[in-house]
Amino acid sequence: MFRLIQTYPTARDAACMLSALHITCMQTPSDSSAQASNAVSTTYKRLEETLLHQSHYTEGDAMAGLHVVSTFLFSGGRGPWDLFLDIAIKFVSSVLNNPKYYGPEDVLKHCSETTRFIIKTTMWFDVLASVTTQQVPRFLSVYRQLFGRSGAYVGEGVSSPEISMLPVMGCENHIVLAIAEISDLACWKESHTRRNSLSVPQLVERGIEIERTYLSPDSPYATLGVSSDSAFGLGLNAHHLNPGTDEATGGAIDLEILQRRRLTNEIFRASARVYLHTVLSGENPSCPEIMHGVAATIHALRQVPTDSPKVNRDVIRSVVFGICICGCLTDDRGQRAFLTKMLQSQQGESVGNVAEVQRLMEKVWERREQTQNGGPPVNWRDVMRESKELLLLV
Repeated sequence: MFRLIQTYPTARDAACMLSALHITCMQTPSDSSAQASNAVSTTYKRLEETLLHQSHYTEGDAMAGLHVVSTFLFSGGRGPWDLFLDIAIKFVSSVLNNPKYYGPEDVLKHCSETTRFIIKTTMWFDVLASVTTQQVPRFLSVYRQLFGRSGAYVGEGVSSPEISMLPVMGCENHIVLAIAEISDLACWKESHTRRNSLSVPQLVERGIEIERTYLSPDSPYATLGVSSDSAFGLGLNAHHLNPGTDEATGGAIDLEILQRRRLTNEIFRASARVYLHTVLSGENPSCPEIMHGVAATIHALRQVPTDSPKVNRDVIRSVVFGICICGCLTDDRGQRAFLTKMLQSQQGESVGNVAEVQRLMEKVWERREQTQNGGPPVNWRDVMRESKELLLLV
């Protein structure tokens, strides 16, 4: 980032804007915070004028776009973040289509570390954004190439470090692909429903295949292990492990990072199953598979240590997607109270989208109580759209 800030004005402006926003959020009202707030507004307008009217984007522009997306996340997660994510997506597309590379795997293995970070971050935003936009992920075919075949693995059950999403996002490759495939299935279902041509057996068959392949304990990926901390998945105690090596840097990795990745990954896996069964069975909290998925996600959330504030904060802020979808899909008051408490525990820093997620969940609960005596299930994405601004669940 430092090199890009020095080289590209857009990257510098976006980093300064993010910093000014952080100052505004963390300080009590004062002359300096008002000055920082004005800096955010002025810089945003300049970036808007510069970035949204270009046809070709540089590495610095892509990083600037991701920083602007982060400013929206800092401010609650709503707003035209998709316009700036699209800038990063266009840059990543240009890199992936560069004829000097043989394909996406070759790109990630041989591009610079900065470009690799931009690619992986953009992919992650692309996948999670698809949940709320209800659009097919832009790089779905790339995810299938990278994460859906044995070529993504080297040695015996070890992922090529340049390809692994775990160090950057805390989520294993096959779970990233699962969420992308579920979004694709949701779009397929919606398209056929509109044309009155939906085949329910085909829908269920595709959904079961996603669950069996990527999300079940006996998944072919579950035993391959795509991370240096795969021993956690085999039930080994952290005290029996050596610190290990980080895939991204090749340096020593401590047990706190391993613990954080294990917890985050399991929460994403369980909540992805909830997402899948809402596509298969609708937004029905009484559906047995949805109830089981919500319970499994909450069980995983309960494993997050409360006596380690840093691990707790890092994990909970990383899994807002899972908390939101489970909160919207449960009628159990105890589960609702637990999820609400988890979000409230993160609101002391005045940044992020957890407060907005809590408001969405409470609105869904209120709407469901109003329709208990009949009416269609409450779709949380429809409730979210009532504000005219999509919520980014990252």
